[in-house]
Order: sequence, then structure tokens, then C-alpha cells
Amino acid sequence: MIRPTLDGDWRKTPSLSLEWRLERVWTFLRRLPLDRVRGIVFGSVARRAFSIGSDTDLLVISNDLPADVRARIDFLGDLRDGLGEIDPVGWTEEEWSRRLAAGDPFAALVEREGIAVPSRV
Repeated sequence: MIRPTLDGDWRKTPSLSLEWRLERVWTFLRRLPLDRVRGIVFGSVARRAFSIGSDTDLLVISNDLPADVRARIDFLGDLRDGLGEIDPVGWTEEEWSRRLAAGDPFAALVEREGIAVPSRV
């Protein structure tokens, strides 16, 4: 993992490192008490156009997510402890497949620009 340097080189600041961001996502995914889960990083981090204040947009895909949307949001949000820069959205495998098949613009964008981050399958 890249650590900040004493000379102030911003390129080595952890939050500006793609590797550091992906490692944090992997840590978040491993925390989830789900049997099967995978993630796709999208947005500015996936485009490699993020800044020090950017969040890390993450699509969490698992059939073990709560069925209720509000409960799903709370479930994912509650597990961000210490990983506050991660902004998770959760879909089931069926929701992901259905949105892709329907040509959903958001799903197409995530598929096109996303970075897959498996935690366990």
C-alpha cells in the first residue's frame, strides 16, 4: 500500500491512489455478512478522474441483500465504519441482469466503465 511521503508528493497520498481505493473496497466487501457478493467500482474512481475529496462509488451485487430497499441502504451504510469514503448501492443478481437486459443507462455505464472487485463467490 502506498503511504504519504514526508516530501508532500500528492501522487503518493493514499486517497489519490487507485490501488488504495480498491483495497478499501475489498475490505468493505469482505466485511459484508453475505455468502456470495461482488462489487463494481464506478464513477470518478473507475474513470481515474477522482480527487482527494471524492467518494468511491460501489455497486454491491448479492442475492443475500435485504429485499426492502430502505433496509438495504441501511445495511450497506451501517457497515462503512472507518470506510466513509465508500458510497455503496446494492442490487441483487437478478436486478443487475434485468437492468442490463433492459438497456438501463446506469447499468450500462457501470458495466462499461466499472472495475470489478470480487470478494468471494
